[in-house]
Amino acid sequence: MAIDTITNITDRTVSGPVTWDVLREDLLQIPKETLVDMVSMWINNYWANQNYWVSFVERDFGQEQAERLDAEVFKKTARIQAKALKALLGLGDDMKTMAFVLKHITTQWTPAGFDWVLDEVTDEHVVFHVNSCPMSKYRLGNDLEVFSCKVIASPLYDTMVKAVNPRMRAICTHAHPDEKVDGLMCAWEIVYE
Repeated sequence: MAIDTITNITDRTVSGPVTWDVLREDLLQIPKETLVDMVSMWINNYWANQNYWVSFVERDFGQEQAERLDAEVFKKTARIQAKALKALLGLGDDMKTMAFVLKHITTQWTPAGFDWVLDEVTDEHVVFHVNSCPMSKYRLGNDLEVFSCKVIASPLYDTMVKAVNPRMRAICTHAHPDEKVDGLMCAWEIVYE
């Protein structure tokens, strides 16, 4: 972003109520490329916050409670994000929509530390795998045991896919505590029931 653009934006800041209309007008003055970088910054902050709160819960109440609460939070937020994105963009309820939603909600945001691959997207299913994720990177980097993706991620993905289409379901084909596979954290298939 050019210095004069930043100055113009900050010069517009005056005393008064801070409403969504005021914030929206500020955002509309920022170049698209910079807005994309800001979204990435906000999502990285989301993941930092998520990693901190769950590690504090674990410290005070133990790993089992941290995993349980993490699963509850992600189940709620994934559903909300999937429904909101679908409504905002007027998306359908097919497998291509499901793949798009996976790519564009914070639970899968690549710049936040997700290294993942859409292995297959067809009319009948979506197959993907995660090589690494922010939570596991954080936990491994702090000598903590990796959480069980089967406990945390299974309800998250199933709730998220049902927000796109209630006839869909997520199947975990590999996740911790399954036997470790180098370079693979978890693998999933989304199918119609």
